[in-house]
Amino acid sequence: MRYLVSCFLVLFLAGISVAVDQAGIKGQGGHPAPLQEGVSPAPDFTAPSLTDDTFVRLSALRGKVVLINFWASWCPPCRAEFPLLVRLYNQYKDRGLVLLSLNLAEEAEAARYFIQQAAPPFPVYAGAVAAAKYDASRLPTTYFVDRAGCLRRRVSGFHPKRTEAEFVAIIDQLLAEPPPPTLGTP
Repeated sequence: MRYLVSCFLVLFLAGISVAVDQAGIKGQGGHPAPLQEGVSPAPDFTAPSLTDDTFVRLSALRGKVVLINFWASWCPPCRAEFPLLVRLYNQYKDRGLVLLSLNLAEEAEAARYFIQQAAPPFPVYAGAVAAAKYDASRLPTTYFVDRAGCLRRRVSGFHPKRTEAEFVAIIDQLLAEPPPPTLGTP
């Protein structure tokens, strides 16, 4: 009888743990706290390039508007969104937009093959480390970081007409904002 009670207790506690995790309660037990748009500083990360020996560190881009896009080549909406990212990059790169394309959940060779075929004008990085910090579990997922380094918006999924209009509005708004004051400036 004691064995059955012990087994029941273990299963009950395991069930509670799963329910709490599925409910999205984070910030305890080593899980990252939920990101809040417009409030949370964007979690810093370093990501290696998939095409050369360079790295990118998000904190080094402070003062720029950053679009962080998590994607995978096996994801049909990600492939459909890619031409939009190319257009946005070409349209806004000279105005201060940096696009960080972060590939997820696939072997580097598959990603490199897609990159070779798509020939994006921006670098592509391995995004597994960053994805864990940003909870990018749905693909594609795009984050917008303002010049002060704060997370301003998250957009999950891709809907051709709505996504483009939404991205343009967000980018225009963030680029129109004044840069943050530098250290030592009152």
